[in-house]
Amino acid sequence: MKFLGCKVSQADAMLARRALLAAGHREVGEDEAELHVINTCCITSEAEGKSRQAVRRSLRSAGQVYVSGCAANLNAAQFEEIAPGVKVLQGAAEDVAVEVAGLVSAREGSLAAGLPSAPAGGCADLEHDVLARHPRLEAATRTRGFVKVQDGCDSRCAYCIIPTVRGGARSRPASAVIAEARRRVAEGQPEMVMTGISVGDYRDPERGLELGQLMIEVARVPGVERVRLSSVEVIHVKDSLLEALATEPKVCPHLHIPMQSGDDQVLRDMGRHYTREQYLDHVAAVRRAVPEINITTDVIVGFPTETDGAFARTLSAVGEAGISRVHTFSYSPRPGTVAADLGDRIAPEEKKRRSQTMRGYSEARSRQHRARKLGTSEQVLIDKVADAQCSGYTADYTRCYLPAGAGARGQFVNADCAELHADGLRAVPA
Repeated sequence: MKFLGCKVSQADAMLARRALLAAGHREVGEDEAELHVINTCCITSEAEGKSRQAVRRSLRSAGQVYVSGCAANLNAAQFEEIAPGVKVLQGAAEDVAVEVAGLVSAREGSLAAGLPSAPAGGCADLEHDVLARHPRLEAATRTRGFVKVQDGCDSRCAYCIIPTVRGGARSRPASAVIAEARRRVAEGQPEMVMTGISVGDYRDPERGLELGQLMIEVARVPGVERVRLSSVEVIHVKDSLLEALATEPKVCPHLHIPMQSGDDQVLRDMGRHYTREQYLDHVAAVRRAVPEINITTDVIVGFPTETDGAFARTLSAVGEAGISRVHTFSYSPRPGTVAADLGDRIAPEEKKRRSQTMRGYSEARSRQHRARKLGTSEQVLIDKVADAQCSGYTADYTRCYLPAGAGARGQFVNADCAELHADGLRAVPA
């Protein structure tokens, strides 16, 4: 099994994986598997291209490839036309998981009645975790549980196709979320990542809990050591979330708050629901509540109405907000969105220049954030172990690299931050 895109895509892929394992199928390495399941992404045209590439690559070793996820829901034909061995499954992730398990079981029964189930494929995150490509690993799910608490979105930003492929916002009952947290603790996952498409929109359909209240309840599940958010819109940073960050020690002091642009005109054209000043005011309120918090963001460069001045104002806003890292995306029109009618006015070379400028600024800000940690002690949850070193994240989502043998996957290690290294810090066990 493979997934592309966001943490919600990973959570959806894990649903299918769990259904296959429960049905008796075996998980093996990519090259050994007779069947591959690929959960796709369509957030950009590049993501769709990577999804098609992943399907073609899987066909080299697998006789059957099942394709699901956002890009499959948006345009099934782009995968069906690749080869006869590709089957596209559309619909909600929960329904697709059941369908995958049923189809595979039926296929196995027709091929060899009474014989053991064929392999179901090793899970790998194709984009984010090189170590997870090892055929026996489970793509960072050994230590961190991605718990989908919400799906869909009602915002309908002008550039975004996600509401079309995932539908309106809907929240999962808190009782189901807490039950999943207990199960993941039993499987050896001490950190829970609350994820969703518009996760800050969460409202428990049973008791009316808001997101911050849900996070506190998850933090109180025995065995849960950390609770963090994957991403939250600035308009959804409510008092209950600030209270959770400020009062519950297990709630991680890190928020990923997408900015997209720091220019008011571009924000209006994007259909975002805040101004530059409102974004900065909300971030300032977060810092007053949690002074040690680490805030990261997303920015889109090259939106059709983004001028040189608008881009400069976005750079300035990143600095004013004290952002430590920027995930930068180059705009590409998505058919079926409002912004598609604006065309693609910014030249590719200019998008590339702005993207490189933003990434360079992001790296400088990241180094500043990490430099402030030098000489301090941090608790690191080890999630990668290799021959030469091991590494993991601090509570505020800073990666720390430690000597080999400093800790096992899933273990917390107290570490002294010694020097800047790669995208994180070099540390030694305290």
